Amino acid sequence: MKNPDYLFLWARLADIVREGCAGLPVIVDEPGDLRIETEAGRPFATVRIQLRHVGLYLLPLYYHPHTLPDGLAPRRHGAATLRFAEEEDPLISEVASLIERCLTTIGHY
Repeated sequence: MKNPDYLFLWARLADIVREGCAGLPVIVDEPGDLRIETEAGRPFATVRIQLRHVGLYLLPLYYHPHTLPDGLAPRRHGAATLRFAEEEDPLISEVASLIERCLTTIGHY
């Protein structure tokens, strides 16, 4: 874990991702690192603590960038990464709907 100060933020995001991805295989679930794949073994979501943020990596965003709601655009960093640095970030509430949108792309990337 690169920065334990982000553990509570990571836990909040990881809970949202776990709940939204219920039924998908969880490959890694340890403090600071959560990885979920599709049933076909393709990466789907990763929540990982980095040095200055918690990264939410969603492979569907790489292939289907239109699934990202406009409200989350300020957190986008790269093709498939969202960065969060504050536990009380109001945009965290939009992550659940993003996960739902990304789930519709399974089998299409």
